[in-house]
Amino acid sequence: GTVTPSKRKGARSRGGSASKRSRSQSSSKEEPSPSPKKTSRLQDERRPEEQRASRLQAKESQTAQDPEGAHRNGGRLPKAHSHKRSRQQKEDKEEEEEEEEEEEEEEEDEKDVCSSPVKDLEGEETISLEPVHFLQCHSKGNNRDDFKTQLWACVFEPPLDCGTRKDPVVSSSRTAATCGGDSVCLVNCETGIVLKKYKVTGEEFFTVTWTTLTMVTSDGRKKRHNVLAAAGRRGIVKLIHVAADYCYGEIKAHKKPIATACFSPVTETHLFTASYDKKICVWDIGVPDCDYNFKERQLMVLETIDTPLRIALVPSCPDRYLVAGCEKGCFAWDIRLDEKQPKNRPHEVEFQFPDDEGNETSSHRVDGLAFLNEDIVVSKSSKMGSINLWSWSRSFKEQGKGSRRTVQAVILAELEWSSTDLPYLTLSTCPTEEYVFCGDEKGSVWLYDLSNHLSALSATKEDRVTKRIGPSQVLKWPELKANGEPLTDVLVNNVVADPSFTYLVALTDVNIAAIWKKA
Repeated sequence: GTVTPSKRKGARSRGGSASKRSRSQSSSKEEPSPSPKKTSRLQDERRPEEQRASRLQAKESQTAQDPEGAHRNGGRLPKAHSHKRSRQQKEDKEEEEEEEEEEEEEEEDEKDVCSSPVKDLEGEETISLEPVHFLQCHSKGNNRDDFKTQLWACVFEPPLDCGTRKDPVVSSSRTAATCGGDSVCLVNCETGIVLKKYKVTGEEFFTVTWTTLTMVTSDGRKKRHNVLAAAGRRGIVKLIHVAADYCYGEIKAHKKPIATACFSPVTETHLFTASYDKKICVWDIGVPDCDYNFKERQLMVLETIDTPLRIALVPSCPDRYLVAGCEKGCFAWDIRLDEKQPKNRPHEVEFQFPDDEGNETSSHRVDGLAFLNEDIVVSKSSKMGSINLWSWSRSFKEQGKGSRRTVQAVILAELEWSSTDLPYLTLSTCPTEEYVFCGDEKGSVWLYDLSNHLSALSATKEDRVTKRIGPSQVLKWPELKANGEPLTDVLVNNVVADPSFTYLVALTDVNIAAIWKKA
């Protein structure tokens, strides 16, 4: 489907308020409310320039409306909630299956487009992906007519048994956590069943991230458990012990919305939260005891010159450097826990990219950022219609001392993408399969298989390369019907694959999570 200009602007401005979610004083026990940038999009129809301001207003007004006292420990979800959830999920599933049956004939042609192997620009055969589930599980008040809630983030649950199965791909999970509106859902991507749903009234969730903690049971045994952190408009991080279906606590991390968060891959209790208050905070969330008591500590504050939208730890040195894409540029910070360094730190490096005229610029929105491997960074939005691949090691030269240096990003190639100027359509990578994914303003998902390009790109000597790489495949949005009417005007806010690239999840601004499976 295509997005009409007015719908697009409205959606995006909505998003703005979401992204600048402001942290309200609320309790982890009561339900906090997140606000992603994209939420505001749905509410008003202003231009992208106006979105940020409107988001802030929405955020502030929501914050004022959410007076809740905050408790340390959260509450187990009432049984009725859980049952209602599963009932709703079953109903959603049945409804989706009915819709799919009605659409099967119409979708035959569409599925040919979506899933049959296509030849890419270099004549290589691409993979076959089958659309298997379309889930409407983040509806406000379980309303089946809610096609406005925007979905923002998806992360696959890490395997608990990595110790026995060394290959993370073999043991990768089919369970994904998704967030949008006032809820976080756990979805089985194979069956399409919503396993769990956690809801915080008045919150708007923008981000979810997993970690695996070694907890001690009441009888003294150590056991590994996956913990999910979710945050959004209220600036509060909710900590959920998923296996126990229990939100055990919250961290009042920021006074404004949290745009994104991630855990350290090397220190399982270290959490990074990036907020509209122009700060990225580093927390040690601790490990809860058998009664779920825990104590968090703020370790450092990374100061940004504008709102951080995406963050990534550098894979070759994840305990040393963090990179962030912000509303006005791309920056890197030294995150070493060194007593000689101050707790509050400015950025160490600002990266410059060529603009549409070929001039170097650092003042541009970077709304997509991820590492493809140990060295190659994928970022988007400095130029219309393209995504940059650039080298971290060649761009970040350590000979310069001191903070606030400006360096030119050493660009290895550009990926051709939509020419839209709509912000906050973010990208992701699948490093094990060497893929990049990005959705667009027409409901399509762009896939880039870079496995045959990386060795040549890494060997490139020039600092400015004009190599442009087209998508290996573009998945078109299927012809879905809502209440008998075609569902069009779909923006794909985020696209995420599991580590083995068995499943591909696309999150939209029409309250639908679409799941494809590799055939």
